[in-house]
Amino acid sequence: MFGTLGLAVAVGYGASKFAGTVVRRGMPIDRLMPGKAVSAPVGFVLSGPDGAHDVLASRRGAPFLLHVWATWCSPCRHELPGLAAFMTAWGPDCPVVPVAVSSGSPEEIRAFLERNDLGGLPVWTMAGEALKVWSANRALAIPVTFLIDGAGRIRATAAGSLDWAAPEAPAALRRVLAATSA
Repeated sequence: MFGTLGLAVAVGYGASKFAGTVVRRGMPIDRLMPGKAVSAPVGFVLSGPDGAHDVLASRRGAPFLLHVWATWCSPCRHELPGLAAFMTAWGPDCPVVPVAVSSGSPEEIRAFLERNDLGGLPVWTMAGEALKVWSANRALAIPVTFLIDGAGRIRATAAGSLDWAAPEAPAALRRVLAATSA
């Protein structure tokens, strides 16, 4: 059901704020170029702070990226500063939905993000069990990013970190979204 376009590939090095370590950058965003639909429409219910809920079906009509991460995932923690900067630079209509899985309550996620100066990321979470059911109990490595088309179907999957900090990342995402809409 889920084709993996590739595992994270080292394409350079960048500084990470976590423990002052140097980490590998992820794969280019344009590795998410759409193929044929490989799933039924995604219909997760996400939990947010203060009892907020969002249904991914509400995003139908335009393609977007669903980025699944976890607080306990080291590659995820190294990728988050780049993702936060990318989303801030893009603005409020950023077509990326980051979702923490099996990482605690939305309040715990918010505290984690604030502790790590990542307060600009949206606070959405879901239970690992929901992800497991949706993926038909297939093992999914995280971080993982899904390209979801306007009908809610998965059109590409990238297992591993993406290089959100690359200078060409915004243009690459625009190309991916345009190809998905075509």
